[in-house]
Amino acid sequence: MSEIVVLGASLGGTLAALELVPEVSQGDRVTLVGESNRFRFVPSNPWVAVGWRERRDIEVDLEAVARQKGIRLLSQGARCVNPSASRLELNDGESLPYDYLVIATGPELAFDEIEGLGPAACAIACR
Repeated sequence: MSEIVVLGASLGGTLAALELVPEVSQGDRVTLVGESNRFRFVPSNPWVAVGWRERRDIEVDLEAVARQKGIRLLSQGARCVNPSASRLELNDGESLPYDYLVIATGPELAFDEIEGLGPAACAIACR
């Protein structure tokens, strides 16, 4: 029995977990780790802002989807990956061992890496 952990419960991680389920062997477990039990489709936020959609229209209850697909959902988030021990340290102090780890946490924008780019630079340039 293998423990397959997908770290990141946004678009990439959720889809990865859903795609893994039919591919794993019987007895294997797919666990999705995120910081919420709700998925929000971020590109639709402007629709909410201008009143074209309600927040509930662009959210999905991950607990219901995970349960239906046989995925274990942990929504406390993670603080650290310990690859030498094959363990994920969760934000609540628990530790989650894994046999396979998929990291799908999304981008971390590094505007500071490019001179003149990013919110701080734009605020200065637009004065």
